[in-house]
Amino acid sequence: MSLYLGFDLSTQQLKIVSCHEDLSFHSKFSINFDEFNEKYDINKGVKSNNKTGEVITPVLLFIDAIQILFDRMKDENFPFDRVKSISGSCQQHGTVYYTSKAEELFSNIDSNSNQWSDSLKNAFSFNYASNWQDRSTIEEAKDFENSVGGAKQLAFITGSKAHYRFSGLQFRKRAKENSSNWNNTKYLGLISSLLDTFLTGKLRGIEIGEACGTNLFDIKKNDWNDELLSLIVMKNSKIDGVTKEEELKGAKMARDMLCGSVVRPDEKANIASYLVNRYKFNKNCIIWPITGDNLATIMSLPLQRDDLLISMGTSTTVLLLTEKYLPSVNYHLFKHPVCTKLFMGMLCYCNGALAREKIRNEVNEKYNCDDIKSWDKFNSILDSNNVGNNKIGIYFPLGEIIPNVKPCTRNFELIDNKVIELQRKDISIEDDVSMIIESQALSCRLRVCPMLSNDFNIKNNTKNTKLQDVVGDLINVDCVPYKIEEFNKRPNNVYYVGGSSKNETIVKKFNDILGCEGEGYRVEIGDACALGGCFRAIWGNTGEGIMFEEWIQSKFDFKKNVEKIIRKEEEVFDKWNQYNVKLGLLSLCEEKLVRE
Repeated sequence: MSLYLGFDLSTQQLKIVSCHEDLSFHSKFSINFDEFNEKYDINKGVKSNNKTGEVITPVLLFIDAIQILFDRMKDENFPFDRVKSISGSCQQHGTVYYTSKAEELFSNIDSNSNQWSDSLKNAFSFNYASNWQDRSTIEEAKDFENSVGGAKQLAFITGSKAHYRFSGLQFRKRAKENSSNWNNTKYLGLISSLLDTFLTGKLRGIEIGEACGTNLFDIKKNDWNDELLSLIVMKNSKIDGVTKEEELKGAKMARDMLCGSVVRPDEKANIASYLVNRYKFNKNCIIWPITGDNLATIMSLPLQRDDLLISMGTSTTVLLLTEKYLPSVNYHLFKHPVCTKLFMGMLCYCNGALAREKIRNEVNEKYNCDDIKSWDKFNSILDSNNVGNNKIGIYFPLGEIIPNVKPCTRNFELIDNKVIELQRKDISIEDDVSMIIESQALSCRLRVCPMLSNDFNIKNNTKNTKLQDVVGDLINVDCVPYKIEEFNKRPNNVYYVGGSSKNETIVKKFNDILGCEGEGYRVEIGDACALGGCFRAIWGNTGEGIMFEEWIQSKFDFKKNVEKIIRKEEEVFDKWNQYNVKLGLLSLCEEKLVRE
């Protein structure tokens, strides 16, 4: 029976998952990078410099980890010969730098060697890869945004404003240093393209979804942006003071260093001969492009257009599949790894579970609960409260990204269509319970609505008068005005994962506020990145022209893998509609916070 492999090369470990053609699980193997602490002088997979903000990983660690894990699989008699194809994901944004010898060294790896990292030492001009936790590129971020006229314009071009971890900034930082290492660099890649290169034995470019995490890729044009490319070789006319002619030459040079065009979804390759010889892979085993971890996650579930995946962990992350390209400085948009007409929107909030837990602890202290970590009293209060007031709360124990404001806890009320700030002493802990959950869910709804590609679908085509009374004809979201009709839209299905998704009461409240047209599901999604890669490999070999979202919808075992959130269909619209006033109030409160 055929098998398929999915990789997940993250910051602290490497996982490999194998599945059958019907998506059923076969086996899992992993190696923790703590095993390499002494050899590479690392801690939790990285080396950190607190003074500079630099966070890096020795690049040969990845080679060691893959070889050792494959060897262990071989010792356990894993049937490599049954593997039809492989894909997977890696930690996003990490940069890799190759010498001119890289192609030759990869193609000539000795399958009998027990230390492939030794034979590849001279393939890398820098002996480390940057890590997504890096914060050392402050100046480079300014350069990228200034080169195109600001953060908003950069987001419009690339799907994101400049972020410290993004690969283009990391490349420019190395070029600016003008070290012998940089001068010895012929090719540039990411950790994901390194894995692709290792599995194929050929130097591979950057996969199209991962390209969107570089601040170099023009998403609308579906190609690298020459103006931004010139920045990574210090040849930008606006920032580096060179001529336009030199800028164009610099862009061509950068494009060549990136191995040409991005790797498209159908650009497969055969597995490397050294892997065939050592582990007895079938020589016809196919390697499909390797993507980033968040992008792989959306392929582990049957997500369709306008579906949401909400990760309710320490921070809150919302992933959305949409046909609309609607970028913002406060979130990210990426090309879908395989669905050419879809984008993945990603909202990352700092304040998630920790903010909720702070209120929970205060509730338990007030009611003298024996277990400070119990959610029973919190849930009881949340269940008993209804929407019946026009109060909203802002609960940011940490500085927030969305909206971009400093730490604060503030409360507001809408009185006679005016926003009045309330004193904290006048807010009960019971009020806090409702308002923290409402504000978190409403913030997601506020930003998701304009990105939804479905038609306006408010019940009976009635106008959203309650919301209009609060905000007028336009709602400002992250300083961008949207027509009020955009907020009549509701997501299709919503999947809830992560720690707080186990709390049925909180999830139901989120689901009421988001008001999905389809279903709400709670999901246990261990090894999502590896599974997403595995499913992508299966689809690549067996999909036979079927779109990925249709294929996985037909293959996915809903009964086994998800728990449907029970609700009364006739109440869905009414509950969603009740929160329109608070949605408008939240938008006004956020405007106030951002202006201060």
